[in-house]
Amino acid sequence: MKLLKRITYKEIFDADTEQYKSVRVVLLDDSNLVAVLHVGKVDFYTLPGGSIDEGETPEQAAIREMQEETGCNSEIICTLGIIEENSKTCSWNGVNTCFIARVQGNKGRQNLTQAELDEETQVHWYDLHKALNIITNQEIKARDEREIGIGKIIQERDIALLSEAINVLTL
Repeated sequence: MKLLKRITYKEIFDADTEQYKSVRVVLLDDSNLVAVLHVGKVDFYTLPGGSIDEGETPEQAAIREMQEETGCNSEIICTLGIIEENSKTCSWNGVNTCFIARVQGNKGRQNLTQAELDEETQVHWYDLHKALNIITNQEIKARDEREIGIGKIIQERDIALLSEAINVLTL
């Protein structure tokens, strides 16, 4: 079918939404438990990942982010695909490259930013199906519509990523 027009936030409100390029990872340990970050200050669960720095490949960013957020060295097993995020409420336009990776060596200590420390971010390890259940059924607690929107985007992204990882790993 022919696309007649793509209507974007920019066209309506004459405002750009910055395209945020990042990585998300389903990181498995030797027992096939997946790393899930718990942001204690808002009681929110999410998968590890983050922005791709200037000059980094998505694979390099994924390995760096796993070391920082989980304290684990890791090896990419496979690329799952791309998840695009777009929200007019949040002025958010993100492209996430998604991977499955495996922990290499022993689990170490997180190397978090001050903001992540202030948010009381901790890594927990769950069975894939339990992680999916926790993320799916969590309540989004936020101060305003923008924060609720961001929380829902993150939740939907992580549900899609975990679901795809479960499909790939059980083939």
